[in-house]
Amino acid sequence: MDIKDLLVFTTVAEEKNISKAAKILSYVQSNVTMRIQQLEAELGTQLFERSGKGVTLTSSGELLLRYAEEILRLTNEATATVQSSAHTPIGPLKIGTTESTAALRLPPLLSTYCTAYPDVDFILETHTTDVLIHLVLTRKLEGAFVAGSCEHPDLNSLFTQDEELVLVSPHPLPSLYSLNDMNLLAFSSGCAYRHTLEMLLTKEGVFPKRILEFGTIEAIIGCVKAGMGVAVMMKSIVSNHDHSLTLTPLPEPYRKVPTFFITRKDAFVSAALREFSSLLTKQNSFTLQNPKKIGVLRVLT
Repeated sequence: MDIKDLLVFTTVAEEKNISKAAKILSYVQSNVTMRIQQLEAELGTQLFERSGKGVTLTSSGELLLRYAEEILRLTNEATATVQSSAHTPIGPLKIGTTESTAALRLPPLLSTYCTAYPDVDFILETHTTDVLIHLVLTRKLEGAFVAGSCEHPDLNSLFTQDEELVLVSPHPLPSLYSLNDMNLLAFSSGCAYRHTLEMLLTKEGVFPKRILEFGTIEAIIGCVKAGMGVAVMMKSIVSNHDHSLTLTPLPEPYRKVPTFFITRKDAFVSAALREFSSLLTKQNSFTLQNPKKIGVLRVLT
């Protein structure tokens, strides 16, 4: 079996669609189909069930997928190990983060890192906390910034800082119960900030009219300004973003949510990841000693 065939196979398995896989791999569709057919002929078994809606793995395909993912992981690890042998960070480094952390906290860190290590191909993905944890556990990301405590036996967690949460509204809120007559504007259900607010609302017996989901901070803030509803967000983001909105702090103990940088305990630590973690640790130490100097950063839009 060829490594490229296994990469094609795992991509098709993940996308459940040959044309989508071809687009991701920058192949023509016929090339992907041919590679899958060659792999099936080599193994003497059918790997996918074809239908008008796409493809699904057969039992043989499910079995091969477990081995293929491990083979590809070990191949990538071997490459990273060799590249790191000179102790100079080079090659890819794939990190994940929440939208809020990406907008406010990471730009200075990433600027310093990318300037210091120009040979590192830095890739940053934004997702909700639940998705980020899954991607780190499945080795799709080398590390990720997540909101809220992350207690998992396979993960290391490095505390970075606490974030204060506020309700963002176009006008002052008489009370928390005002949300019974309003829409809640939020990220998808895997967002830790949304989950924190929902726990508070459930405890208080408050149920917003509807929950409208968005993908970006700018979209949420824009819709709050348009009077569509109320949002929960990091105070530091909104304070620097728009002074026309009303910020209502959440009550204790829901007000503050910690941010952690997580990695797998058994994952290979490349030179690129090692230096990134080192820089992050140094920044955390500086922040603790000089909180007023780092407390407010500009939002990049």
